[in-house]
Amino acid sequence: MDSELGRGGEGSVYSVKSNNSVVAKIYHQSITSDKQEKIKTMVNLRKDSLSSFTTWPTDILFNASGNVIGFLMPKLTGKEIHKLYGPKTRLQEFPDATYSFLVRTAANLARAFASVHESGHVIGDINHGNFYVTDKATVKLLDCDSFQIGTANKLFKCEVGIPMYQPPELQNISSFRDITRTPNHDNFGLALFIFLLLFMGRHPFAGRYLGSGDMPIEKAIKEYRFAYSNSASLMMMQPPPGTVHMEAIPFEVSDLFERAFSKESGRENSRPKPEDWIKKLDLLEKKLRKCNHKEGHLFSDVNKGCPWCDLEQKTGVVLFHAAIATATQLISAFNLQRVWQQITGVTEPGAAKRLPNPITVSVDPDPQLVEKYQKSKVRKKLSAIPPVIGFAMFLLIPEAWFVIALVVAIVTSAIYRSDGYSQLNQIWEIKRREAQQRWEQVSQRWLREASDELFTQKRFQLEKCKQDYEGLEQLKAEKLKRLKSERHRMQLQSYLQRHRIESATIEGIGSSRKATLESFGIETALDINSNTILKVPGFGPTYTRKLMDWKNKIEKSFVFNPNQEIPQSEIAKVDREIFSLKKKLEQELYSGSSELMKISNQIKVRRNALWFEVEKNAKELAQAACNVQYLKGE
Repeated sequence: MDSELGRGGEGSVYSVKSNNSVVAKIYHQSITSDKQEKIKTMVNLRKDSLSSFTTWPTDILFNASGNVIGFLMPKLTGKEIHKLYGPKTRLQEFPDATYSFLVRTAANLARAFASVHESGHVIGDINHGNFYVTDKATVKLLDCDSFQIGTANKLFKCEVGIPMYQPPELQNISSFRDITRTPNHDNFGLALFIFLLLFMGRHPFAGRYLGSGDMPIEKAIKEYRFAYSNSASLMMMQPPPGTVHMEAIPFEVSDLFERAFSKESGRENSRPKPEDWIKKLDLLEKKLRKCNHKEGHLFSDVNKGCPWCDLEQKTGVVLFHAAIATATQLISAFNLQRVWQQITGVTEPGAAKRLPNPITVSVDPDPQLVEKYQKSKVRKKLSAIPPVIGFAMFLLIPEAWFVIALVVAIVTSAIYRSDGYSQLNQIWEIKRREAQQRWEQVSQRWLREASDELFTQKRFQLEKCKQDYEGLEQLKAEKLKRLKSERHRMQLQSYLQRHRIESATIEGIGSSRKATLESFGIETALDINSNTILKVPGFGPTYTRKLMDWKNKIEKSFVFNPNQEIPQSEIAKVDREIFSLKKKLEQELYSGSSELMKISNQIKVRRNALWFEVEKNAKELAQAACNVQYLKGE
């Protein structure tokens, strides 16, 4: 044996000098005869399908007395799965991982479960420390000697388990020693870890309880209070703030979660099996599409927009790094000079024509109006005849004055009523006002719609893009210079971020409460502040103070190193930001000439269509004004 690689409660793992591909697990204390028999049985049951997904025992280690003290197993590669599904640790441990990587890992986790179940065994002790993920998204299962191993003659049971990963039917039991595990029990844990992967480390049963009292994860599991379910409100539950909802994934996948966590799931073989997950997750990965704004964002095509952009904007937490371009990828075919020549080559629509002045439009009075007006003048003259005749009749027959006066009044009134002059005045004054109103409306439309303002604004925007593109190197230099001045802050943040709450020993805060904190986006010492903690269900002043004390203790142990270089992760972050901005500016400049041409053509077409209305309304107003003036005798 060589150096110790790791130590657990049951045993330690050592490297093997003679074989770099295997390691040795040696128990701290003597194990029972039943456990020794279990190890021997597992070695005999070893096969390729199990070795592909597990650290299955390959050989037995005996002491001088012939007792089993340990075994050899394949050397483990990769990192704990929680370092992948936790957003903050993922950026450090799996910086190039995208959502596609998470989906593929979930499918490979299901394949690992399937290999165990197909061999007649059950994992039983499902927890975040027993699953390792490589940079290829492959999965390995650890602690195989704790599995429930089934043979034709004997069943070696799994005697351990962490409640917050166990199904409802196995909650609140005093010991797992006498429990016979089934694949359906494992299928609950599989669904739970797939949920953790797809939903950024959020435990499916850690949410906001809308009832009175506390709702720890174990109790929520027992009562089937799936916080993200479509029927969560009926169970008095809500997802934590700053999380994606079930609508972000296809129904075929969300339905598997609903089935896995429903009240009917405890029935034998009722939960989705690994094969169900493999099929749907493989399909999900194939249908992921890229975000238009951020290189590292991939998401299901059931979303109208990118859910990661939306979530990052709401929470301020970066979920995925942008993909880092290789040197070859950075050699772009983009030629700024050529693209800018195309942009400046677009013909401007020019300033809009000046509106005509309706007063200057030459028109004659309407001929029909002139005819009616002349007729009204004749009638007006004729209206003087009846009084003259009446006066002559009065001189001849004075005793009939009343009758004469009445007849004269009736005839004169009839002539006036048929005159129509006052009616013409009224009609054309109304027409003039209406024409004036139409002219004002079309004038406003012309100023608004025929303007070249949209073209000018787009051209100005493209000029700004050009300036920004030319200043990318300077911007990068400024960002790197700023990093140098912030080394103390960055070192402290990096130091705090390395201290995960999940790995800490804090009085009264066990695995369930830690999972609740993680479901509310609190993973490391860096995430801890009193206001944030107090918003988490079940965390009052006492637990908040304990977490703050733990963070303060870590801060006091921090030592600034003035000679330490800027972390490569921070430099890479700047590179990603500059690269993302570069691609965005290139896209805007590439499409600039076509968009300018489109705007210019739209303006010209609109002007041609609107100018017809302008001339028509100007002439109508001029005609109406001319008619009114004619009637007034001006």
